[in-house]
This record gives sequence, C-alpha cells and structure tokens, in this order.
Amino acid sequence: MFDFLFPAHPFGGHTLRLVAQAQQGGADVFDIARAMRNVDAGDKDAWERAWLELARKTEDRGREALAAGRRRTAKQNFFHASNYYRMSDVLLTILEEPKRAERFRKAQDNFRAAAKLHEPTIEVVSINCGSEAYDGYFCHPANVRPGKWPAVLFLGGADAYAEEIYFGGKQMLERGWAMLLVDTPGRGSSIYLKGIKTRPDYEVPGKACIDYLTSRPEVDPNRVALLGISMAGYYAPRLAAFESRLKALVAWSGCYSVLDDLYDFCVHLQPVCQRLLGGVGHEEARRLLKDFTMAGIAKNITCPTLITHGDKDTLMSIDGAKRLYDEIGAKDKTLRIYDDPNDGGRIHCSHDYWAHNVPYMLDWLEERL
Repeated sequence: MFDFLFPAHPFGGHTLRLVAQAQQGGADVFDIARAMRNVDAGDKDAWERAWLELARKTEDRGREALAAGRRRTAKQNFFHASNYYRMSDVLLTILEEPKRAERFRKAQDNFRAAAKLHEPTIEVVSINCGSEAYDGYFCHPANVRPGKWPAVLFLGGADAYAEEIYFGGKQMLERGWAMLLVDTPGRGSSIYLKGIKTRPDYEVPGKACIDYLTSRPEVDPNRVALLGISMAGYYAPRLAAFESRLKALVAWSGCYSVLDDLYDFCVHLQPVCQRLLGGVGHEEARRLLKDFTMAGIAKNITCPTLITHGDKDTLMSIDGAKRLYDEIGAKDKTLRIYDDPNDGGRIHCSHDYWAHNVPYMLDWLEERL
C-alpha cells in the first residue's frame, strides 16, 4: 500500500484528487483507503482491479437501495460509483481506448442515475457548436434568491470530464449560482465516445457554451462567470480573451503555453496530451501544441481575473501562471501562489487544500458576481 494522502508516487496525484472530491460527495475516504490497501505503487493491474471491484460493488449497492425506495442512499452510491469507474481508467494507455470508453459509459450512467435523484435539478443538456454537439449538465442552484440566477461555466482540464468536476464545483450551487458543465473538445464524452479532439482555439466551443447559458431564461446574462481547472487554466483564459460577456474569470491553476508549461514540463502527461490531440506521436504533439498559447492574446482579457497556483505543482509550471498573470490586460487581477511550507495548497490544483482554496476562489468570485 502506498501513502495516498501524502504520496511520493504519481499514483498519489490521482488519489489526492479523489480525496478532495470526497469532501463534496464524490467518494468515501475509507473506501479509498480500503481499495488501495493491497495496491503497490506502480502496479497498474492491481490499481485497475481494485477500482473496478469497488465501482461494481458500489453501483450494486445503489441499485439495491433504489429498488428498496431509499433514494438518498441510492444517489450517494451512484455518485461514488461514477468516480470509482473513472479511477479504474486513469492509467489505461491509448491502446486501450475501447476499454476506456466502456468505463466512461459506466461512470456516466452512474452519474446520471444519481442526477435523476438529485435536488435541486441537474439537467442533461447538449451544446451545439457547428457540426459538433457536446454533452453536459445544467445544474440548478440551491438557496435561490429572488430574480434571475448568476451562472458559472466550469471547464475541466486534460482528462477531467463533466461528471467528475461536478464535485469540484458543487459549492457554487450552495451560493445560489447555476453551474454549466460541458464535455468540450478533448474531454469526456467528446473524446471517449465521439472522437472530438482538443483544439487551441477554445474560444469557439467556449462561445457556444456562453451562448447556451445566456439563452436560459433563468440566468442573468449580466452575471455570467468562467472557471477553469488544471489544463483549463489555458482553455478558460483563451475563451475569456475573446468573450466580452464574462463578469469574471478564475483559473484554478494558470497556463500560458500548454507546450512549455505542461507537455514539456511534465513528461508523464505527454501520453495524455497525445491522446487528446487524436492519438498523435511525440513530435506531432509538440508541433500541434505550439498553437496552444496565450502569447499576444492574454492582453485581451479585461474582465476581473483570479489565478491560483501551488509553488510545488509538478504537472503545470508555476512560471506559466506568472507569465499569464503578467500579460493579462485586466486592471482587476490577482495571482494567489500557495507557498507556505507549513500549509497546504502547494500541489497541483491544491487538492490537499480544497477546504480553504475553494472558498477563497468563490468568495472572490461572489464579490464580482
């Protein structure tokens, strides 16, 4: 068993991410501990078996609870099972894409089973963009105040899909904001099931998402914000540079150049990026990723902007976050670097610090929404 709370192995990045989501109903920490009890760091087969066994067991519990009329219990188990199926696919290679698609469908099925039981409503939606259609969810807020709703488009990063990032954004709903989650190009159902690869001009699919949000009769079109996590620390700023309807932008990790700040910076993410680009090789990936840059573009971001980043992030370079901040044109901009050696938040996406980092970001956003 490896230390999944304070890991020294890349496996630990995946478990820390799930532990963070467990705080918001996306898993159970003790389930995680039991699943990892007999998994040695580096043993991919044992990893896959452990998560698949837990996912199936948890899904069965959900179905049994639902058949007995225990809707809340069923919902909890379906949400957990969705994430456990996701964990079973995170180490699969590009040669195992059919298996990855199968696991994704199971994760999606379980999330949607939970969504049907959820209050407030989680709607399954489809966003059209040219000839493409992106699957997603329009999540209604809790604690609704009089008038139209503020709303946030929440974009996930490289391998994060809509069902997973719900747990990172759930606290927005508790503040009375609607939340739109969409599998934009290169992510979730778009890449796993439809073969829609990622693209540098994220302002195009992003505009389609903002068009959808502002078309909703419940949403206040003057109170729409954008939040991007991990590699979406590039996607979201790229969209914001071309979108005047945004009230504010939050980059939950900042990225100026995907090539420099992610691909070349973190070797073990290279296969992930190659897959998101359509299954290309190393040199072709480097050639394509040159276009994934904010150079000459960041200056066009004029809405209030917050970037948070950990100084010990091993997946995305802190230098990219700093450069992005420096070139953003907004007068109201903040760069929050977590660097206290006696505190948390210093790792990628501050997964060990969500109890503090998420409220900080949302407090900042609430002041501007």
